[in-house]
Amino acid sequence: MFHRKSRLGLSNFVCVVALTMMLAPVAAHAEAEAADGAARIATAVNHGTSPARPIVGDDPVAIRNALKRLHISTVPPSLSDRVRGLVPGAADRHGANADLAAVGLDRDVMFVVPVRYGLRYLSQQRLLTLDVDLFDAERDDRTGILLRKVTKGPRGRGLVIAPEAKAKGYIQQVDIIELESGKGKMTSVRSRMRLSPAVYAQAHGDFALVFSGRLVRPYLTEQIEHVDPSIEEPTDITTRISSLHMNLHAIWLVSPSSGVVLSKKLSLSK
Repeated sequence: MFHRKSRLGLSNFVCVVALTMMLAPVAAHAEAEAADGAARIATAVNHGTSPARPIVGDDPVAIRNALKRLHISTVPPSLSDRVRGLVPGAADRHGANADLAAVGLDRDVMFVVPVRYGLRYLSQQRLLTLDVDLFDAERDDRTGILLRKVTKGPRGRGLVIAPEAKAKGYIQQVDIIELESGKGKMTSVRSRMRLSPAVYAQAHGDFALVFSGRLVRPYLTEQIEHVDPSIEEPTDITTRISSLHMNLHAIWLVSPSSGVVLSKKLSLSK
């Protein structure tokens, strides 16, 4: 009797061992799938939490060159054009931007203007103050927002007298591109906003204003100014001023390199 029970116990033990060996590959496969699934989820989470993309605006030079190919007469924009430009999609519905489609500008355009001064942050109060003038400081008669200014050639002040300036090569070519918003002399942005130190730190000291909107007639106007050498400025200066006409839809404060948007509720003021 005892011998029979021993044989039965041994048989049960063999069955358990065999079953364990049979289930081992299944368990290993399930564990591998679980690990692989966890890896896929982790990858997806990491991908979903990737940093914001840098903010890059339209190139004002490229837009100016594209508009020049249209050969549009410089007729001031009508009131109806201004109203349609303020309503997203209205310009397309009325066909006002049909002439822009040929050069890919029948859309919202966006210009990024770096903020190099006029910004102060008080960490204890969590207060960011913005006070920026956007016109050309050397040309107080202008009403446009300065997008680009490039000066080529040497300046003769303190180096030469006026009659000799051109002969000695003191000749400058100044290329200016401005944004005309149709709001007169409103070329400043002033604001006070609450901002946590953590969000402020994400900007890494890199700030810019983003201007977005629709181009409106006359789209582009240009003028050339020439100033002969004088006693005060012994330099022969030729200035090209290109004005892009646009109805503004929004002004943002951003950090272009990090892609952080700090404010979307800014407006122009005098």
